[in-house]
This record gives sequence, structure tokens and C-alpha cells, in this order.
Amino acid sequence: MALIPYSKTLYSAFKSYATNCVNIKGAVRNLTSKQLVYSEFGDPLHVVKYRECQVPPLGSQEVLVRMLAAPVNPADINTIQGKYPVKVNLPCVPGNEGVGIVEEVGKEVSRICPGNKVIVTKPVQGTWRDIAIFNKDVLRVVPDSLGTVEAATLTVNPCTAYRMLSDFKPVKDGLVVIQNGANSACGQNVIQICKAWGIKNINIVRNRPEINELKKYLECLGATYVLTEEELRSTNIFKEKKIDKPSLALNCVGGKSSLEMLRHLQHSGCMVTYGGMSRDPVSIPTSAFIFKNLSFFGFWMTAWNEKADLVQKDEMINEIISLMCEAKLKSPVHQMVKFENFQEALQNALTVKGYTGCRNYCLPSLPSIPGDEGVGEVLEIGSHVCACEPGDRVVLTSRLLGTWRYYGVFHERDVHIISPNIPLPEASMLTIAPCMAYRMIKDFRNVQPGQTVIQNAANSPCGQCIVQLCKAWGINTFNIVANHYKYKVVKDYLLSIGATAVYTLEEAEELTNFNTSLSRPVLALNCIGARYENVILKLLERNGTVVYYGDAFNLPIVKQFLRCDVAFHKFHLCEWDAKATCVEKDIMLNDIIRLMVTGKFRAPVYVPVELKNYVHAFRNTGHCEAFSTVNYVFDFTLP
Repeated sequence: MALIPYSKTLYSAFKSYATNCVNIKGAVRNLTSKQLVYSEFGDPLHVVKYRECQVPPLGSQEVLVRMLAAPVNPADINTIQGKYPVKVNLPCVPGNEGVGIVEEVGKEVSRICPGNKVIVTKPVQGTWRDIAIFNKDVLRVVPDSLGTVEAATLTVNPCTAYRMLSDFKPVKDGLVVIQNGANSACGQNVIQICKAWGIKNINIVRNRPEINELKKYLECLGATYVLTEEELRSTNIFKEKKIDKPSLALNCVGGKSSLEMLRHLQHSGCMVTYGGMSRDPVSIPTSAFIFKNLSFFGFWMTAWNEKADLVQKDEMINEIISLMCEAKLKSPVHQMVKFENFQEALQNALTVKGYTGCRNYCLPSLPSIPGDEGVGEVLEIGSHVCACEPGDRVVLTSRLLGTWRYYGVFHERDVHIISPNIPLPEASMLTIAPCMAYRMIKDFRNVQPGQTVIQNAANSPCGQCIVQLCKAWGINTFNIVANHYKYKVVKDYLLSIGATAVYTLEEAEELTNFNTSLSRPVLALNCIGARYENVILKLLERNGTVVYYGDAFNLPIVKQFLRCDVAFHKFHLCEWDAKATCVEKDIMLNDIIRLMVTGKFRAPVYVPVELKNYVHAFRNTGHCEAFSTVNYVFDFTLP
């Protein structure tokens, strides 16, 4: 089954090809199960392992199931990362949902027979395997006519959509529903259930190049209106009485998106939050409580399942199955992946998300050699290597490869040949700070020569790179640094490498009017927060852009309500690396290298140290960009 190109679905699906010949009567003890297992929490690509193990004897209340399909949901990924609030005993087989065929049942099992199609109804049962033994109480028989993918994905997203539409507002009485993240798996279920129940619905999605195709797809599912987040801010559909204001808002994004939705809610309406893909908090204006009498709830399907009785569960499941069998509720766009290619599904789940993905960039498998970047000379190559030759100078372009050592063996895809004319310090620090600076200036705002960029922690490695790149491109920089005993030295140095203006935090705060020779900045680069964040927002031009990175990357973007005109973004180089093509990376590195070779770009201030003196480097390395004055480089050429 093909993945529709314009849908960035929240899950892929594992397709299990059971190669074992299951002759149950006499061969159960020799049956082998192919399964995925993790023994520690961390990055799924590193901790999830494939293994084969013998299937144990069947208990009296157990059922042997040959799995047909099991989806990869965000909750599965978060559980492996150790971030999901469920108890897991390690080692563990991941997977919360799935469908299979019953091969054998225990002596005390009734109502389930060999040949039945069954789904797993309770979480953390371990569905990512081709042969499994489950307790009879976690299985439910479903009709043979129910599609494999529909059955495999029945118990999470369709049920979540059903409950949110049923439990908070009487939407069947003609009320309107609004939701963000409408192209997500749950969002697509909300749309289809609304259509089946005759409920008008407004659906919010992020803008993207293929937005028209996405709108058409969601409208085919039953969407009444599909708007981008920008269109929602300026829409006239409510003023022109094209549709009533919504009484129920379903929020899986948070941050600014949730605020825009609640602005359009009817008096006494309610918002239900069931996800937080933007990682930004849901901030509610006081007026929403006082003057609009809005209500706010959270919903978690796992918690509902723990409290609900069997009658409620049966009623819900039966109605959802009925909708599916009548073709009124179909599975969201998905991609079938062979079980042997499980890493492809995990990679897609980590990088193809509705908003920011699972930000789990820096969790190496332990034990590990530290060091993310470095430069070296190729001594020897394998027989099939064609990207470099002995004697070439190369830098490492991938993370977590361990550069704090004298000799290392690396894959050719992880190295980039550079000119031997680049000084070693510049080369050793090429792939992080300069690349971060390059991308933030290029990707979020079309900054023209003569315009101004404002940044805090300008003395940090990335800050120094921003100054130099802006100078090379004719862009002015307004730089804010901490007022400490080395301020004069820091200021003189920044001015010497191209800074247009350098201010302490206190000096910047005193600028009530932007009366310097610079134009107001159109792009702000924020890596700290608090007062440093406040001052750049105060000085930023109307309709400007601010990018959060570094220490500010994980800060909640709550100041957006002070500057509703400003576009807020977050940036992490690993996130860009995961999506960028080899061509994009080469263009960036070659641009930076060209500046280095011509002397227009130099390494941030550094002190070379021998590897054996690592303790000294650790003790004297600043833990905050605002107070960083020097960087240490392990120099393996020191005598």
C-alpha cells in the first residue's frame, strides 16, 4: 500500500510475513517468533533490536496469535524513549496495537476460536512480533470483513476521536467542531466520524507546498472547511455567517495554534487537549474564563480505558467497527513496511511528524566515545570506498561518531573532504556552530543586505559565526552579551570580526527608542531566554521573525502573546540534518569553506589542549552561551 505523498502521517505500519509453518498440534514447542525488543530506554534506532526466540508453551488462559499488522504510533516511540507515562518492564517487546489470526487457544479459553481475527485492546502487550501469546482478556474478536489496517489501528486513534466527540459537548445537536493537526491519524478519524454523524467541522493544518492537495484530500474525507494556521487568523467565515462558531475545539498541537482556535470558540464552548506536537504549552488568556466562560479539558485514551466499564467499551468499539465495515471510516494514509525493514518505519516515525518530531537527537548507545565534530587525515580506506583517498583531509558530518580519540574508523557517507588550506581549528569546528548560524540566517527570513539581525549570547561559538556570516553577506548585527569582567575584551573582539554594534544586556534594555544608526532588526536569534529574550522581542521590527535555539530550544514559547505580529520558530541542527539532502549539505559546507579559505571566516576563540588534559577543559568550559568566553579544542598534533 502506497504512502500518499502529501500526507505526513503519524504512523507507518509493520506488515508481518509469518514464515513459520504453524502446525500447532505437534510443533508449538519448536515454533520461533521474530520480534523486536528493547532492553533500555533511548533512541529507537539504537535501542530496538531484532531477535528470534522460541515460543513458550501455551497457558490455559492464553491465546497463540499470528500477527498480521501492527502500527507505529507516536506513543510507541515515546514509550521506547522512556517519555510516555506507562509502566514498562525491560526487556520489552514494543507495540500497543495490532491485529492477527488465532492459531491456538488454551483449555480455559471460551469465545475465541482458532481462525478468528482478533485485535489487541490493552496497551503495552508487545505487538511488534510475528507470533505472540496473549492473555485472552486483552483480545477482542472482530469481523473477518474488517480490513487489516483498519483493525490494526482501531483501538487508539478512532477511539480517541469517538470519545472526544461524544464526551464533552452534544455535537450531534448541530454544534460545530474545530480541530488542529487535522491531517494527523486522529484528525482524519475526527473528520470522518463528523461526516458520518452530520457534524460540521473546521480543520486547521500547517501550510506546506502541497497544501491544495492536502485540502482536497481532507475535504474528500468529509471536512467542511480546511484552513491553514495563517488563514485561520484572518478568516471571514464566521463574520459572513458561512458557518457557526465552534463549540468544541480539539487540540493536539498547543502553543499559538491552540490560542488561535480558542479565539473563535462560542461562549461557553470547550477545548479538549489530547496532544502537544509543537511542544509549546497551552496558554489561556484570563478573559477566556471570565468573559467567554470557556472550559478546558485534557483527554488520554489509556486513562479512559482504565475507568470505563465493558458496556461503554463494547458500544464504542461496535459503532466504530460498523462505520468501518460500511466504508464510512477508513484508515488514515499509511505505508506498509516489511517486518525485516523495521528501521525504515522507526526512521519515518521519528522524522515525519506533524510538527517537530520526536526530539531525541543526542542519546548514544552506551558505552560511547564522546565528540561530535572533528577533522583528520585519511590513512587507509576499504576496498569499496570511492568518496575519499588516503591523504585527504576530511571532517565528520554526522553526530555521535566519537571524535575524542587519535584514530577512528568511519563510514564514507559520514565524511566530507575539505581543502588542506583551511586551518585546523576552523576545520575542527566546521560542522556545528557555522552550520547552525548559516541555516538560521538562511531558512527563516529572507534577510537583505543592509537589514539587521539581533542576537543574544553573541560571544558564543554560534554567535561569533553569525557575526562573520552576516558581515560576509552585508547584513548588520546587533549583538547582546553578558556584562562580566571580560566584557571589554569580548566587545572589542566581536567588533574586530564584523559586529555592527555590541551592547550589554543592561544597555540594550535601556534603549527605549531604537535610535542607533541601525535599522530595527527583522530577524532575532535567541539562545537564552528570560531578560535576554525580552529585550530582543522589544527591539524586533514589527512582523519580524524570532528563532529559538541552543539553551532556548526547549523553552516554552510563551512570549508570543506579547508580540502577536511576530513569527516564532525553533531550530535544532540535528532536525535539519535528518531532513536535508546531500546536495543541500554540500552547498552549505562548500559556502562556509569558501569563506574560510578566503579569510572571511575564522574559528571562534579557542584554546588548544592535549586529550590527556580533558579534565581541565571540562572544568573551564562554560555551561551557558551567555557567559562563554573561550572554547577548548583537543589538538592531536601537539607534541
